[in-house]
Amino acid sequence: MEAAEARRGSAEELIEVAETAAGLIFAVAEDRSWIEILFDGDLMHTKTVNLPGATLFTLYIEEIPHKTTVYEHPRTTIYFDRPCDLRITREGQRVIITGLTAQDES
Repeated sequence: MEAAEARRGSAEELIEVAETAAGLIFAVAEDRSWIEILFDGDLMHTKTVNLPGATLFTLYIEEIPHKTTVYEHPRTTIYFDRPCDLRITREGQRVIITGLTAQDES
């Protein structure tokens, strides 16, 4: 059964793990999509997570308290209430971003 699921692209694939993220930017340009992770701290620094080209994805944001979402074509920016650790996975056409805040860890 697992082999059949993997062929269909429904097996979960870990894409990225990030600590102390303060926000996300989702963007699409021509035939590529990517996620930019904004980190908490005195200096603005980011990390780019490139998704496979020529594929449209459905993005799910789970367990991340956020204060602002800004849509500005061709990107969407989400600022979090407080820094949290992220886990980004892919199941076929779905990209799932889940968060764990410091409060959840205790």
